[in-house]
Amino acid sequence: MDRDHKLTVVLADQTRYSIYRAIAEQAGTPVTVAEVAARFGLHPNVARMHLGKLEQAGFVTTGFRRGEGGGRPAKLYSLSLKVSSFGFPPRRYELLSALALAVLADEDGSARVERVCNEAGMAEGRRWLHEEGDGKPLNRAKAAEAVRTVAEEQGLLPAISWHGDKLQIEVRNCVFRELSGVRPELVCAMHRAFLAGLVSVVMAGFGETSFAAAGQSISRGAESCRLACTFAGAR
Repeated sequence: MDRDHKLTVVLADQTRYSIYRAIAEQAGTPVTVAEVAARFGLHPNVARMHLGKLEQAGFVTTGFRRGEGGGRPAKLYSLSLKVSSFGFPPRRYELLSALALAVLADEDGSARVERVCNEAGMAEGRRWLHEEGDGKPLNRAKAAEAVRTVAEEQGLLPAISWHGDKLQIEVRNCVFRELSGVRPELVCAMHRAFLAGLVSVVMAGFGETSFAAAGQSISRGAESCRLACTFAGAR
């Protein structure tokens, strides 16, 4: 059995995939067997088995935390930084992506790539409205769910919430993580432009959108990227 097949088998179990997804969504916070068991309603031995298989496959890494009162240290499970991609026949686009980013940066193409990403976000927003919308203006909850769904399809593991008249978007996975540390400004601008385009279409009735970073980004060592979207003339 080759490595990609083994990795696929590990995540084929729905419970194990759900555990992995939960760990990925809080990438900066390790979990224990007890925490996973409580969250998913599992016996600790079953939770330990699932975590062990994820560790063996390289999806998670382990460490230990010693309690204040001494005793046996707790084993901690964290998201691995090793990336696994599936596909047959295999495809590898990392080098192409790195070269493309280098060309864009060297030729001052950031404005152009932001425009393209913005247009891509708008296109995805129109697609969602065509496939899922009923032709009526979206309320706040439905609009936020539309943004979450499209961002989820892009692999961003999003959390979307309203804070008064401000929409907060938390990106918990950077799909360009391996490249973002080299070109953080460009990569972050690409994600921001895509999401801005998406929101401008899905929430067109809410007013003109304005996007701003609300904290540090994954590319600069944060656990997630937070963006705040405000609307001129918000209703």
